[in-house]
Amino acid sequence: MFCAAVLLVALAVRYPDAFHDANETARANAALDQVDRAVGAGNSVFPDQALLVEARGLIPPDESFAVAVGPPQPGWTDLTANGADLFLRSFLLPRRLDPEARWIVCVGCDRNDYPGADAVWEGEDGLSVLRRES
Repeated sequence: MFCAAVLLVALAVRYPDAFHDANETARANAALDQVDRAVGAGNSVFPDQALLVEARGLIPPDESFAVAVGPPQPGWTDLTANGADLFLRSFLLPRRLDPEARWIVCVGCDRNDYPGADAVWEGEDGLSVLRRES
């Protein structure tokens, strides 16, 4: 009986706060736009989510891509240099990661390392999407 009474008191005291917190979380998630929902954790990796949107829109689903990360830039988080390729590997599925790919997602890379590659999209902070000729 004692355990049941403690359970009922705890439930009566904690339930309203837990319900309120769950509603606040749901409201915050509902306020996100489609881009924020799609990018999600990428906001903590990339300084500009436009790179993610453009890469997904430009690189055909049946092609592969490479990721080139240069030295850290102002505005990058600690995750940018180490986590860019890991995040892009899942975010750009069904596209496959291939170091020799025609498409290159450049995160502050030295574009001279890719002669003949044209910038299809360029953003700020050294972010760009490059394409090599076939």
